[in-house]
Amino acid sequence: MTAPVVARGGFRFSSDGRRAACLATHDDGRRYAEAWQMTGTGPRLTFRAEAAGSPLMAQVIAVPDGRVLRTWHSPGRQTAELIAPGGDRRTLGWTSTPMRLLPGYARAGVLGLGVAGSALYELREDEPWRHLIARFPGPIGEVAVDATRAYVTTVADGRPTPVVVDPSRDSVRPLVEPVPPEPCHVLLHGGGQVLLTIETGGRHRLALTAAHGPLRRIDGPEGLAGPVTPVALDPAGRTLALLVGRGARSDLVLYDIESLSRTQVALAPSDLVPLAAWPAEGLWLPHSTPTRPLGFGWLTDLALRDCAEPGGEWRPGHPGRTERFAGPAGPIEAVVYGDWRDDRPVVVALHGGPERHWTVGFDRLFQALAEAGVTVIAPNQRGSTGYGTPHRAAITGQWGGPDLADILWLCAILRAGRPPDAPPPAVYGNSYGAFLALLAAAAEPDSWSACVAVAPFRSAAALYATAGRPIRHMIDRLGGHGGPDLDVLAPRISADVLIAHGALDEVIPVGEARALVDRLTAAGHPRVAYREVPDRGHDVIGGHAGPLVTEIAHFLARVSEPARRR
Repeated sequence: MTAPVVARGGFRFSSDGRRAACLATHDDGRRYAEAWQMTGTGPRLTFRAEAAGSPLMAQVIAVPDGRVLRTWHSPGRQTAELIAPGGDRRTLGWTSTPMRLLPGYARAGVLGLGVAGSALYELREDEPWRHLIARFPGPIGEVAVDATRAYVTTVADGRPTPVVVDPSRDSVRPLVEPVPPEPCHVLLHGGGQVLLTIETGGRHRLALTAAHGPLRRIDGPEGLAGPVTPVALDPAGRTLALLVGRGARSDLVLYDIESLSRTQVALAPSDLVPLAAWPAEGLWLPHSTPTRPLGFGWLTDLALRDCAEPGGEWRPGHPGRTERFAGPAGPIEAVVYGDWRDDRPVVVALHGGPERHWTVGFDRLFQALAEAGVTVIAPNQRGSTGYGTPHRAAITGQWGGPDLADILWLCAILRAGRPPDAPPPAVYGNSYGAFLALLAAAAEPDSWSACVAVAPFRSAAALYATAGRPIRHMIDRLGGHGGPDLDVLAPRISADVLIAHGALDEVIPVGEARALVDRLTAAGHPRVAYREVPDRGHDVIGGHAGPLVTEIAHFLARVSEPARRR
């Protein structure tokens, strides 16, 4: 059996980088807020407290004194509470305006900062718990915080511009003077300096500035394949930690901005979260591998070490790897668990987004499938991020076009490479991937043994009519309006179907899944199962092995196994 898993997410570091907080969910569904501290021997869990209330859009930040500030949402409000190491907690208040939590500077009574639209607040223990410190003409972007100030990306004269919010002087002023004429964004703070990115001629260039110093543009780094994300600056202000995406995996590179040299950190194939801190005790950041859930790692001797799992020894899960398959327009990289060339059940798993991609990071559903004897092929077909602009942009204006062609091509490869008596592959998808999975099952009904669609929608047009503004903007930007319609195509599906949706889905309304089930049932499909989870949102599966994960694994293992073993 796979070992119980604690699924972590929502990581936030304190402004000094020595503390962190995250949200954790145990396999049995219990939810916690965790507090961590970086020590000379690595990250250490200082306390874990039960996190009641809805997990929807929950946030935590680490308070410098070791406490944790947590917020969670319920209809019409966001509630904030302060949790102490001994488990004592106090509700600070609530707001009807959604707020993004940020670490606070070292000022008496300040627990953290909050961003709501164009307003920046101090979050305090005394009344009022939300204290307005600045309001800007436009929305607030990225924010970095040090011991005394906040460095804020706002909009001035129609372009992103960094400013300094200094609470000791009750002032807001430009971070860089004269103000750069190009769009300029705050990235992070470290070593007494602020790292910025400046957009020039369609390209982004890094620059450093002290709170009162000149702007220094950084040369390089050059020659790094894949998207590059700066995540931390060392205490000396000389070395940048860079996360480099390489398809389904991430690399960690240290870049010396004085010598312009770079060093790659040794680490197993990993998925690195683009978030880190670099106090005097060392660099630490969240990461995961195919066999190890998301947790903290820290840098020692140019290698990334894993933090020990609190409460017991971790037993590694089923191993995963990457494999490249030939595609109709070039190679398709996939994350693979198991041997797809034998006659065991196999499922093609499709990611959501569509501007996302599968990684080699730990995936609780894939582990459950592997435990049930189901081989997983998780492709990054056209439309996925991480493989360059042409690959990502291939489906713009063509939803269910090039991406569907890649999936059907991959299905043909799998069927040709498996024993004659092996069952056809199944197809699974989440969100946009659920839409694509149903399209695949409808396009070639005889090629699939089963279809699992989690949080699907019928068409971009139907989704546009009922979704919120961010989803409508995404559909506009990616030209999804003319895509295929499952109201028309779904009756062609002959494979067994399992559809699941969270009743509280804030991204794709649950009515989309209900309408799909009604359409399939009205068309006479004899094997349609529907599961609606009453207390879950868009992330209906989550990172833990709940009942839905178990049901999906058993469904795919049973439906798609060879007939002689049923």
